[in-house]
Amino acid sequence: LAQAGSVRLRAGVEPLHSRCCAEHFSPEMSAETKFNSDGYVHRTRKYDDLLDGKANYKGSLNFSAYQQGRDEQYLGVNGKNYYAKPWGNDSSNVQAVLNGPAYWKRVYYRENIAKRFWEEDQKAQKAEDAEAAKSASPMKKSASAPALERLSDVPPADAYQGIKDTMKPFAERQGKPRIRAMQHGERLDFHNTLGHKYHMKAGGKNLTWDVSKQTHRSTPNEMKWILSNYFRTDTQAVLAGAGSEPNLHK
Repeated sequence: LAQAGSVRLRAGVEPLHSRCCAEHFSPEMSAETKFNSDGYVHRTRKYDDLLDGKANYKGSLNFSAYQQGRDEQYLGVNGKNYYAKPWGNDSSNVQAVLNGPAYWKRVYYRENIAKRFWEEDQKAQKAEDAEAAKSASPMKKSASAPALERLSDVPPADAYQGIKDTMKPFAERQGKPRIRAMQHGERLDFHNTLGHKYHMKAGGKNLTWDVSKQTHRSTPNEMKWILSNYFRTDTQAVLAGAGSEPNLHK
């Protein structure tokens, strides 16, 4: 068969398997191929965003809020146009009314858009200077050029920095599992994660059920939740007890 295939190639005849593939190829297969390739692109972009978020916020990252805070529609960016206000399908206004905690977390992770524009201008300026240096007779700018055309060497400050500093404890702790800080080598179990299920307040008293820790058996759903705390983007903060700390400064 190998010799026959090589004879076909030498004789200029298309191999049999190539003809079979061409005969069975259809537009549906093309759409499926595009769907898979686009999905791969989206997955890799989100993975890159996740790595950037972890590099900036370490183990306290809330990836959902991080993605919302860097959404182009929320930031008011549409290609090369900057509207300075949300546009399109942005849901920040509705989120501020219906889900205040998630909205303030979005604000906490909001990108410093002025710094992004400054970095882009710096790159463009360096590229322009490099091109001018390569040309035979570079055109020099007049010494009387307006000061507004000159880029500052210092990146612009974040206009939301004051709000971010105030909301940092809330954004990093609110909504996280209320797990106390784990000791070195201590593993998660029912009693240090979901033990509060056997505690209740009634009549102004704290009632505690007498539960046998030796014979307790967790349900499958409880086990899934306990194990899920090892695979969060903020696992480091959860195991350090961030969820059990106060959310706001007094």
